[in-house]
Amino acid sequence: MKTYTITKVQGPVTEESFKAAETALITYSPFPGVESPFHAEVQLVYTDEAIHLHFKTDERPLLARRTERDSEVCEDSCMEFFFSPDEADNHYFNFEINPLGTLYLHYNTSRYDTHAVDVPEELFDIKSVITQKHWELFYKIPFDFILTHFKQITTNCRANFYKCGEHTQIEHYACWNEIHLDNPDFHCPQFFGKLVFQQGISSSR
Repeated sequence: MKTYTITKVQGPVTEESFKAAETALITYSPFPGVESPFHAEVQLVYTDEAIHLHFKTDERPLLARRTERDSEVCEDSCMEFFFSPDEADNHYFNFEINPLGTLYLHYNTSRYDTHAVDVPEELFDIKSVITQKHWELFYKIPFDFILTHFKQITTNCRANFYKCGEHTQIEHYACWNEIHLDNPDFHCPQFFGKLVFQQGISSSR
């Protein structure tokens, strides 16, 4: 199991804030015969109020068709964060976002037990930046929002990061922590890696 330590920073968080953060590479292709040719990575930092994420990929060409909330953005160029904030709880969020900033957000225990989360996208301050070389994605997850679904946020959490594109010119699937199954599935919390808050956390409700 891989471990990522989330660096604590003083807000407000800007692009400069991520320079001190670790970089997690999203490079493992779990599906036999479907290799991802793209580089993808993610960095995380946190403040007293929220977790902040910065994804980056060199995928080209990008596909971005989905504009409706909770539509199948995984069919577009997509970067994803599956996150279980309480190590004692088997529920998790899946944040999936395409280059248009369209969000798919559910609360689950598995692929087959899943519920849409009805909160405004503005809560997460999603920023999608496309340059000639890269697509970068920034957003935050407020702790107050997390605590509407979980009793606590533990210092050690579980998560995985994904890069995918089901209908892109080059179909691809990649993850940070490896998934070892005959029939791989991103919705496998048993294969999430570990996230550790650098200075601990004492959020509860």
